[in-house]
Amino acid sequence: MKFSATVTLQYPTIFSAFSAEDYVQGLDWIRDSGLDGAELCISHYHGLDLGLIRAQLQERGLGCSTLSTGQSRSLEGLSLIGVTPDIREKTQQRLLEHIDAAAYLGSRVTIGLLRGLGSAASADRDLRELAEAMKPIIDHADRRGVTLCLEAINRYETALLNSAEAAMDFIENGLGNPDCVGILWDLFHANLEDADLCACIDLMGKKLAHVHLADSNRMFPGYGHTDMKGILKAIKESGYTGYASFECLNLPDRETVLRETGHWVDSIRQL
Repeated sequence: MKFSATVTLQYPTIFSAFSAEDYVQGLDWIRDSGLDGAELCISHYHGLDLGLIRAQLQERGLGCSTLSTGQSRSLEGLSLIGVTPDIREKTQQRLLEHIDAAAYLGSRVTIGLLRGLGSAASADRDLRELAEAMKPIIDHADRRGVTLCLEAINRYETALLNSAEAAMDFIENGLGNPDCVGILWDLFHANLEDADLCACIDLMGKKLAHVHLADSNRMFPGYGHTDMKGILKAIKESGYTGYASFECLNLPDRETVLRETGHWVDSIRQL
């Protein structure tokens, strides 16, 4: 298993200890903490130099685990469902750009709230709409050899795909089980929605494509009640060799996150 942490390139995010202006310092911290890569938070590609970004990662011996795509939902109102056709098309186009960037950086693409929120009353219709909207995205990802990581997100943030089981069902039956689509399993959301986390690891199997690290209260691992080490040991024993990326709040405080990340990762590598 490899480890990464979120850094943002354009706009602030609560999941990074560094501002966009301090992005390079964030990469230095990731390297110095002994992590393997960065999860890049990118909203759009206007004026973004992917060649420079790749060089900056390579200079530090870092990979790019994933491209985090959700900022454009809050900033621009992008969504794959529940929007006008022009907004849906713009969202699809943005995801195609993410896929091209991921192919260049050797990365994966996360799809979380950018897919849309839906509602409990119209969930079946919403999922059919989502499946249809994802067709060109899946086709492009398949052609480019990029994995899409569909995130299971808790019921308080979206009505759709709340659990690992629901995400698996949608991938298999809603999307036709494409090879290029897997699950982003966020341990904060899983703590709220998945009754047996170890059983979920078996359920997802090779469809587990990415892991987000955050404790039960979304704080840094060890400051909530989730058995983080037990779960990660089970993930490792399942044969998973992908990334686990920190997407926790800067709590209990930023200094704790900066100081403890490297030691915590070392302890997990020794499991």
